[in-house]
Amino acid sequence: MSKILETRKLTKVFSGVTALDNLDFDLEPGEIHALVGENGAGKSTLVKMLAGVYRPTSGTIMIQGEERAFNNPREATDYIGVVYQENELVPYFTGYENLFLGIEETANGLLKRENMKKRADALAQEFKFDLDLNSEVRELGSGKQELISILKVLYRRPPIIIFDEPTAPLSIKECAILFDLLKDLRSKGFAIIYISHHLSEVLSLADRVSVLRNGKKVVTLKNEGLDEKQLIKYMISREIEVQYPKVKAEIGETILEVKDFNHQNYGLKDINFQIRSGEIVGFAGLVGAGRTELAKSVFREYKRNGENIRIKSTEAGKRKGVAFIPENRREEGVFLDMSVKENLILPHLNALCRWGYLCDHQVTEYIGSIINRFSVKISSPAQTVRTLSGGNQQKVSIGKWMGESCDVWIFDEPTQGIDVDAKTEIYTIMGKLAQAGSALWFISSDLRELISICDRIYVMYNFAIVGEFTPPFNKEDILTKMMGGK
Repeated sequence: MSKILETRKLTKVFSGVTALDNLDFDLEPGEIHALVGENGAGKSTLVKMLAGVYRPTSGTIMIQGEERAFNNPREATDYIGVVYQENELVPYFTGYENLFLGIEETANGLLKRENMKKRADALAQEFKFDLDLNSEVRELGSGKQELISILKVLYRRPPIIIFDEPTAPLSIKECAILFDLLKDLRSKGFAIIYISHHLSEVLSLADRVSVLRNGKKVVTLKNEGLDEKQLIKYMISREIEVQYPKVKAEIGETILEVKDFNHQNYGLKDINFQIRSGEIVGFAGLVGAGRTELAKSVFREYKRNGENIRIKSTEAGKRKGVAFIPENRREEGVFLDMSVKENLILPHLNALCRWGYLCDHQVTEYIGSIINRFSVKISSPAQTVRTLSGGNQQKVSIGKWMGESCDVWIFDEPTQGIDVDAKTEIYTIMGKLAQAGSALWFISSDLRELISICDRIYVMYNFAIVGEFTPPFNKEDILTKMMGGK
């Protein structure tokens, strides 16, 4: 079968750092070709070169048998569509306005709004997307926003479509719709590059899998008898025997207690729970269940409801004893246009300053310890966070809090978009915090990691806690509660 896409010795160098090294890669029509690897392996760099965001340092890109050199993303859209990990929608535009942005239909200088609305609705119906395209994007959940991003690409019907971590913000129902869509696109001859850290997704969808490591292609394999352990071995050049390390910690007194808590704006209803020192407590639920809303309302002092929430210390009551790792790292976790160094020291300026000046030696030592601890892949601490891969951005988001002595740690989807090795590092760090006596509030959509890491699990559904589980955890019972069952 002829290749619809080929790269030959594709190389990209940034300021002396080789992000992609002589990559040979190919894609066939009607194929789902998965791309896996650790954060910083070169996946995002490859995508951005294919999409016209970056120009190759050397090497060639062949599409439909012809060499292509895109000067900008617009030139690439007729051939390659990309559904990025972080959506690039305009929040104050409606769904259909985002869909037609840059390709608006006009007559006599006026927008043909009704015509665009009809075409947008027809496209959503064609692909069985349940969307209100008349609503502003900012009013929609992250899952709905992701579906609009997908529709925006599908409208142009490029022969090659790249999906970069598409399931991260999706509910179980939305994931099922997406998987059906991918299989349908494959049957219609579209060529798909699928990037995901969820290896179970890769193995259930892909025809072939290519593994990248340190900017190089390690291997391309047909998906015949592959399993997760094999892929992990190729990804990290060593096997991870314990993917979910669970440390033993002494569970002590209650540090955080929430009683009969309601929040009208968020829709939270009669919330009751507690977290003790040395305890990792998971919060399970589908997208939109209210887990993040609850965490934010407790964390933010102005959202607290008097005595309904009690925190052990006055310091914690002033938010100085509570660390919050937000789900949306790009908007809430890091300052994208500031350096890695600046992001990491921001919460610790008082400790790192003397007489109003930063102590350079102390700063260098501290920054180095965090970068080494989290294996953050950077050219230098002066590198802006925006230029990092999604996983390395997440490491910075978590790492900046590591100098704090906090009673309560709230982790909201800390492993989303993180590679296998980095996940293990984060679980280990969480375990050490628990051993030190902190109380950990752990929100995750990955039920397997909750069951493996947590001492207790609360389940939320429709902005209420509907169940509490203790080991040994019953996965089926937890899933039933997550879906609104009894």
